[in-house]
Amino acid sequence: TEVMLWTIMLWLGQLGLCAAYRPIGYRPVGYRPRSMRSRALCACTDADTSSPMQKLLGINRNTPEAKAKQAEWAREQMEREVPKSTLSGASIEDRQDFIRQYIASERDKFGREIPWAEAEAEIDAWLLKQATFAPSKTSATDVGLGVLVFAAAFGLGLFFAAKQ
Repeated sequence: TEVMLWTIMLWLGQLGLCAAYRPIGYRPVGYRPRSMRSRALCACTDADTSSPMQKLLGINRNTPEAKAKQAEWAREQMEREVPKSTLSGASIEDRQDFIRQYIASERDKFGREIPWAEAEAEIDAWLLKQATFAPSKTSATDVGLGVLVFAAAFGLGLFFAAKQ
């Protein structure tokens, strides 16, 4: 009986080790499912990278049209962030003028000669950072509404907890 108990424990231990090394959803490289239903599932999940939740809600953010719209929106946001004047007070007309002044500033201040494409990339990176930095876009109204929603949720939680 003791040998049988040790055999069962050893068998369960090996089963546990095998399961530990094969997490849920893991398929070895050469694995081909035998049933047609499994093959259909594999064919569907290997080619499509969207999650089931994205499929359920109809979210299409990975399509070329959606990516083009995202790039267009980002460009619009970046255009809005072009400053109107420099720190020294010189006015900036548009993005091209901003790049031109940036190249001149780098040359004058640091003696750094940068090509137009590199300056454009640095300006775009800075504009994108400015356009997507959320705390700088937070207004007093946003903070007030957040506090109001928190207070309402907290109050309702206390109200319903006290009813019981």
